[in-house]
Amino acid sequence: MSFSTVDFKVFEKKLASAVDSAGSLDEIEAWLRAQQGVKSVQLTDYLMKSNPPQREFIVEFKMQNGSTVKKIVNIFDLGNRQFEFHELRDE
Repeated sequence: MSFSTVDFKVFEKKLASAVDSAGSLDEIEAWLRAQQGVKSVQLTDYLMKSNPPQREFIVEFKMQNGSTVKKIVNIFDLGNRQFEFHELRDE
């Protein structure tokens, strides 16, 4: 399975739900890895010191034309094992 541009909107909705119900960054990473069309997932090793703090995953997707696209999954770390999806953007 590979991605088209349209699929990212659907992916983003599913991702928001998965992030909001996750209890850890590991859970979010596992969910991302389990999605069809996802080639690789990497949690960045920095915490963006905003309010609330933000974490980012770099996700590589396999596209329909055979190329790959990297996207940044940005989430808020609300503390107390709670997370909120913020945005999916181009690298």
